[in-house]
Amino acid sequence: MRFNTFTKILIVFLLICTSFSMNAAEIWVSPKGNDKNSGTKESPLATVQMAVRKARELRRLKDASVKDGIRIIVMNGTYYLSEPIFIRPEDSGTPESPTTIIADANAKPIISGGIEIKNWTKSTTVINGLKKGTVWVADAPKKVGTLIDYRQLWVNGKKAVRAKNTAGTTMERILSWDHQGETCWIPFKDKSVKFEPGMEMFIVQWWSTANLRIKNIEIVKDSARLSFEQPESRIQSEHPWPAPWISKNNGNSAYFLNNAFSLLNEPGEWYLDKKNAKIYYIPRAGEDINSLKVTAPVLESLVEVKGTIDSPVHHFNFKGISFQYSNWLRPSQQGHVPLQAGMYLLDAYKLKTPGTPN
Repeated sequence: MRFNTFTKILIVFLLICTSFSMNAAEIWVSPKGNDKNSGTKESPLATVQMAVRKARELRRLKDASVKDGIRIIVMNGTYYLSEPIFIRPEDSGTPESPTTIIADANAKPIISGGIEIKNWTKSTTVINGLKKGTVWVADAPKKVGTLIDYRQLWVNGKKAVRAKNTAGTTMERILSWDHQGETCWIPFKDKSVKFEPGMEMFIVQWWSTANLRIKNIEIVKDSARLSFEQPESRIQSEHPWPAPWISKNNGNSAYFLNNAFSLLNEPGEWYLDKKNAKIYYIPRAGEDINSLKVTAPVLESLVEVKGTIDSPVHHFNFKGISFQYSNWLRPSQQGHVPLQAGMYLLDAYKLKTPGTPN
């Protein structure tokens, strides 16, 4: 095959570009590594955080090896974080010398904000009328002696269901909403369901959803009046829309109650007993709980990139890395009443006198 001059020049150019990328400084990370190692492929570090620190030092000292960039190569495996990966302006690269945290060839590394829950045993007592051994229990994880709070549980990568009062994907309908009294009425025929601290109401309203912490349940025959904690009680009752109903023709919004021990009765459901530091789970059909990876999220942020308008972080990349199991505790602390795109409301109410004076 004969090549013209342009083709030859192009091949040489590509080879030069390839050599530049191949000559980038390399820092290797492996779950089997050690942060006291040198960071080579044969002697990798154990954490991405230490690799970022090593890269930062190379730039600070103007090491000649960073001329064509820095590649932090992450080998296959799961990396459990005890704190977020912190990226700051000093970690910035340049157009000619970027810093890239990249997966090793054919690897699918996971950076996890969660913790594994192990040593499950069958419950020896009857729970919610279920046969003994139906419910499995484990010690809830703690950090520095304090129980870790979380709102999700993952079983082999599949999200489990927080114990709720309806089966499967079914939901019930709100009967009415008292905006002045900040309460609502719901059907309440199952008298085995009891109010418990931490219990919540999940509402689907128009295009949005809301999480409300229940303050009290007052049962009257086959109905119940619910009151809620602040600030979500006020926000939910005052904001004009999306309102807790669909239309006059289609009826009131769908909802379910969740996060109560008395609601734990379906396969795939779980409940965190904070008082006794226990976590309960009902396995789905075919699940052997002790052969599966059960993960609870811990960290709310896995990566924090902090720069300023005068000193931004730039030319820092992630490639081929999977970030999993971040926590989300706002609804447990303040409720969650969003408008759209998941953005929560801090305040929203209808003006008694619209407009402003001329």
